[in-house]
Amino acid sequence: MITFFFLGVALFGFIFWLWTIFRDYKQYKATEQIKFLIGPLIGIIFLITIFGINWKNESDLNKPTLVRAFYDGDFNGTGIDFKTDGTYIFNNSAIGLSDYTYGTYKISGQKITLDKNEIDNVIKTNLLEIKDVKENGVDYLAGEYLFQIEPNGNEIKRATKFRIVVDNRTE
Repeated sequence: MITFFFLGVALFGFIFWLWTIFRDYKQYKATEQIKFLIGPLIGIIFLITIFGINWKNESDLNKPTLVRAFYDGDFNGTGIDFKTDGTYIFNNSAIGLSDYTYGTYKISGQKITLDKNEIDNVIKTNLLEIKDVKENGVDYLAGEYLFQIEPNGNEIKRATKFRIVVDNRTE
C-alpha cells in the first residue's frame, strides 16, 4: 500500500518535472535567458542523486552473505545479514516498514563480535554466538540459532534469539 503511494508521488513529480522542462525550454528559446534552464538542471541533479543512492543501497544489499539470521515476530521481523566482506546489515521491520542499520563484525568460530553494543533496542550486546539447538519432541524448533551472550559466555536471558536461515561458512 505504502509502495503504491510513493510510486504515485514519484510519478506525479516526474510528470510535473517533464512539463516544467518543456515549458522552461520554450521560454529559454524565446528569450535565451539561462535562468529558464535552472529548474530542469536541478531536476537532473536530484534524479542522479536518487539513482546513485539507490544503486549504493542495492549494491550493499546484494553483497554475498556469510550468515543470515532472522527472528519472525508475526507482524514484526528482525534480521541480521553478515556479509563476506566483514559488514552486516541489521533489518528491523514492522508492518512492512524497515529500518536498516549497517556496521562491521568479526567472526571467530561460532562467536561473532559486532562494532555496536546495542542495535535498535533488539540487540543488547556486541557478542553473539551460533549454537545448535536440539528441541525435545518439537522437531521444527531444532536447528542453528544466533544467541546474544554476555562477556562471560552466558546467554542473555529474555533476549531475542535469531534462527540461522543461511550459513555459508566453510568450517
